[in-house]
Amino acid sequence: MNRTRWKGTSTSALGLAGALLLLGASPAGAQLHSESRATAREVPRVFLDCQTRRNCDDDHFRTEIQFVNWVRDRADSDVHVILTSTGVGGDGLQYTFDFIGRGPASGISDALTYTSAGTDVRAEVMDGLTHALRIGLLRYAVQSGMGGDFEIGFTGPAAGAESEEDALANGSESALYDPWNYWTFRFGLSGNLDLRETQRSSRINPSLSAGRVTEEWKVQVSGFVNLRTDRRQLSDGRWLDNDINFYRASALVVRSVTPHVSVGFDVSANNSVQNNQELRLNIAPAVEYNYYPYEQANRRQMIAHYAIGGEYSSYHEQTLYGVTTDMLPQHRVGIQYRAQEEWGNAGVGVSTSQYLHDTALYSLNLSGDVSYRITRGLEVNVSAETAFVNDNIHTPLGGIDDEDILLGRRSLPSSYQHQASLGFNYRWGSTFANVVNNRFPGSVRY
Repeated sequence: MNRTRWKGTSTSALGLAGALLLLGASPAGAQLHSESRATAREVPRVFLDCQTRRNCDDDHFRTEIQFVNWVRDRADSDVHVILTSTGVGGDGLQYTFDFIGRGPASGISDALTYTSAGTDVRAEVMDGLTHALRIGLLRYAVQSGMGGDFEIGFTGPAAGAESEEDALANGSESALYDPWNYWTFRFGLSGNLDLRETQRSSRINPSLSAGRVTEEWKVQVSGFVNLRTDRRQLSDGRWLDNDINFYRASALVVRSVTPHVSVGFDVSANNSVQNNQELRLNIAPAVEYNYYPYEQANRRQMIAHYAIGGEYSSYHEQTLYGVTTDMLPQHRVGIQYRAQEEWGNAGVGVSTSQYLHDTALYSLNLSGDVSYRITRGLEVNVSAETAFVNDNIHTPLGGIDDEDILLGRRSLPSSYQHQASLGFNYRWGSTFANVVNNRFPGSVRY
């Protein structure tokens, strides 16, 4: 069932009980007056800052919530709303609205979460998100003098009735029974077929996953197979076959130790024609420390992750080291910092892996990105990544054919890879974004 959570107090996603809590928490300056009394009122200006790629539909929010003015720039707002998301059990998502008051509402800040189930369709998720956002904004509307314009309804159980949480805590017969014990499963199958006079290709992708997520445990198992055939006719009439099949499977078990520390076990298996690997199997116990409590991970993270284990490889061709199989000890270290704030978001990370039998065989990766609002309407985006690779133990002894390189079946080893990007956006004109016009959508235009 979908849940809306207001700072530890839950309400049905279909009710307005959260609004009562919200109004009760309003500051003393938020007062109601007789309708006959003329009072100053100003509609709150809201800037919605979507820092999630899932279900952030500006048009939907603006259409459904009309008691605020939506603005295009944070500098013009009274309320800055940051929307983030993170995965939860059952393939669902937990969305977090962080409300940050500005100007007259400075110092009034709250957080409201909405959790969707993995089986929810998009319409259900959007309705729940809109309801949560509406409740969060009510406090600021009351603060601005609009309290008399609202009617509060309540659709929950009568006062004194036992809630679901109380039932679970008390072990009563009305407590929720989960026959699956928090386990969820998913099977997928996709594919395509393309037949032409001079080209034939097909692809089939079966996948299977299972997971169990609780406050104490996180268990994920998944597998994916790609079966691809590709035939192309050359200018002399010959047919060239380029069939590439690959698979990958992984299993992860994590135990929460403290609000900052987790331990786990990571297993992965895959093949790669491009890297001359018939089978690559990694097994690695790991420990992770987050400077911030994990409950704040949607807004900020400072994580140190360490894993040590073994890697088994079976090769299509003999490698430069004269072997067709390997069993090597390996360890990995990763450090990452990410923050999503009012001014934008940023992240920086460093990760390295090393074979313990020969410490000269290692790889090092550095990455960073910043999206920063410089001033009104001006935003700059910078990202960069660099990698130094000195562990190409899979390179075949006999060299790599040019034909395989051109077809993308194989690639020559590289000791480094650098990439960077820079961009900016500048917006000017009207600061208001209340009007929604859905005519001529892009899906029907050329």
